[in-house]
Amino acid sequence: MFIETGRLVVRTFREEDVLALYQIAYDPDVLEYCPDLLKRDVTEAEVLEFIQDFIRVDDENDIDTWRAYAIENRETGEVMGCVTFGKNSMLNEYEIGWMMLKRYTKKGYASEAAQAYAEYFCAAYGVEYLIVVMDVDNPASYKAAEKCGFKLFEKRTVYDYHYNRYGDDYFYFRRYSANCTRRERFYGDAPYSGRGADV
Repeated sequence: MFIETGRLVVRTFREEDVLALYQIAYDPDVLEYCPDLLKRDVTEAEVLEFIQDFIRVDDENDIDTWRAYAIENRETGEVMGCVTFGKNSMLNEYEIGWMMLKRYTKKGYASEAAQAYAEYFCAAYGVEYLIVVMDVDNPASYKAAEKCGFKLFEKRTVYDYHYNRYGDDYFYFRRYSANCTRRERFYGDAPYSGRGADV
């Protein structure tokens, strides 16, 4: 997979990107919001295995399995972060995410890469929308989601039936493709005719 934008290349990770992806996984901001990006306490050897899996998933045109793509600076060739993608196993919807090395945040790179990949994927596979889920205390990703065309759908609370307790709240965003045929996409799009509608 290879997408070019004005400033970036979004592409499949290569085996020579091991150190770059390792640095992303251990970046302080990434650890705060996504400590298990690849897995906790991942080693460089395991990062190579992840990259080999990402390459295999791409080669097999498997659109469901989770993977990460490199966000590369077009001018310097440096890998600055990654776009993550796959079918969310809990929600059964296609989910996109992004992680940037701290020194490249607040420059619009994450939203530029995510928007490019979202447009590419929806057009290539006829998918009507993608989702983003994030912690409610992640304002930088909230802004990035809005900047690349995602709209907050709702704030959700997880209930863990196994432990009989509530989990952390999270924001759930959607971004509809240009070819989406749904007329009613968000709350309020459909006319309400229920109780109290005539008041």
